[in-house]
Amino acid sequence: MNQLLSSKVLDEEQRGLEKWGMTDRSPESLLNAAVEELGEVAHAINHNEGKGVIQQEIAEVIGILSRLWDMVDKVP
Repeated sequence: MNQLLSSKVLDEEQRGLEKWGMTDRSPESLLNAAVEELGEVAHAINHNEGKGVIQQEIAEVIGILSRLWDMVDKVP
């Protein structure tokens, strides 16, 4: 993963925790959030919203999926 993307993903993880706290307590809720964000990536691409917007939306999806990874990783 390139350094800029890695940094953006970490920022998104933190932003998500600050915005939603620990309300995402189930894999299902994080999966639903990731799917919704993926829809925003598609929208940005399909509406030619530009590289910066598309990359930001991608970072948001990866940030949510990273949180999901951590959540699943803690399951015995």
